[in-house]
Amino acid sequence: MQGNLEWFRTFRAIYETGTMSGAAKELFVSQPGVGLHLNALEAYTGFPLFERTARRMIPTEKGKLLYKQMISSLHCLEDIEQRFKQKSGNTSATVSIGMCVETFQHVLEKHIPMLDFNLMIQFGDNKHLLHLLEHGSVDLILTTETSSCSSLLLKPLTKEKFILVSGKKTDTSGFQYSDKAALKEWLKNQIWYSTAADMETLSRFWEANFDARPEFVPNYIVPNKFSITRCLSEGNGLAILPDFLCRETIAAGSIVQLWEGYVNVENTIYFGQRKRTLHASEIAYIAQILKNEFQLNSNLLIP
Repeated sequence: MQGNLEWFRTFRAIYETGTMSGAAKELFVSQPGVGLHLNALEAYTGFPLFERTARRMIPTEKGKLLYKQMISSLHCLEDIEQRFKQKSGNTSATVSIGMCVETFQHVLEKHIPMLDFNLMIQFGDNKHLLHLLEHGSVDLILTTETSSCSSLLLKPLTKEKFILVSGKKTDTSGFQYSDKAALKEWLKNQIWYSTAADMETLSRFWEANFDARPEFVPNYIVPNKFSITRCLSEGNGLAILPDFLCRETIAAGSIVQLWEGYVNVENTIYFGQRKRTLHASEIAYIAQILKNEFQLNSNLLIP
């Protein structure tokens, strides 16, 4: 296990402010995130660094010793960082965003050259993105999950509806949605595409429409949803995809929308950020870009 520089930044903030809440305000992260860093550092060093009281965090002798030994090195690193920024002329804000790779490529990537601030993108599933936001590792996320964390703001942005699509060369002559039993049997015998992260989406769609989990495993597990649309554009097969991600491909005739299901299967996409942030104007700008893009690509935008 290796120590993390952010643990030492957090330790210094607690030491100098005397409280977890003071450290959280100074670092612009959540108080649980401060606690997580401190616990990790104490586990790494092998001894308690603070005495926890109702009002103050009192440094232990080991904590005082660590502070004396690391503070000059930390100042040195921060001085190098600041001088590097000045030398490179990089005085712009840096905003970190978390979302799935397909949404990034579809709605945000093309806007990056026009931004007047720095941007860092992190990809991951919904649970991972919420974890990053809660602990201050990203400034905003797009997620389909909610959180009870009081330091976060999660605002519904749009809905994604899952639809059944087919490759343009797929023989769909046996597709007949009016006969549920026949449709279920026909679907089971087709070639299926999915991503590893979307296996649960296929199960949700199947359970909603046939009251059971699918009795098959997809034939091809590919890296992302755009890989699916590209494969379907060249051959046959089926997949369950969000409507907004494949609307243009359907309109171009590269793939075919077969069915929305007997029951609509949807996710609400939330725009998540921390309540306290240094980058409110930049976040608002990104939020407007995303809202405009989803308005163009989906008829399920939430006011």
